[in-house]
Amino acid sequence: MAGKVSLKKTQEVSAEQIQALNEKLDFLIDEVQDLRRNMRDLQTANKEQLYKVDSQLYSVCSDLKSQIYKFQSEFYDGSHHVKEELKELQKQTSYSRFMDKMLPWSPAILIGGGIWAMVLLAIFS
Repeated sequence: MAGKVSLKKTQEVSAEQIQALNEKLDFLIDEVQDLRRNMRDLQTANKEQLYKVDSQLYSVCSDLKSQIYKFQSEFYDGSHHVKEELKELQKQTSYSRFMDKMLPWSPAILIGGGIWAMVLLAIFS
């Protein structure tokens, strides 16, 4: 099968040469058909594998998305509880208790300080 075949008509072609040429062409046609069948089989197998990989990737992404939502939910709940606990701890500090007691008196303290400043201004002027 290694010999080259010339299709130019330069001389009379015998029946044996035509027969040999037909056998070579039949062989090539069979090889091309086998290659086409193999390509179709490979494409079908590749499509099935791609669908499987796509399905697995979708499943992994879906699981990852749900885990992220769960993590965000837990984080939000945890931060909310931490804020509440910090508020409770802040209420328990002595400074916070002092400020809670002094806050209602702050307008009176400001007015008294203003009057005291006017009295001192009047005395020193």
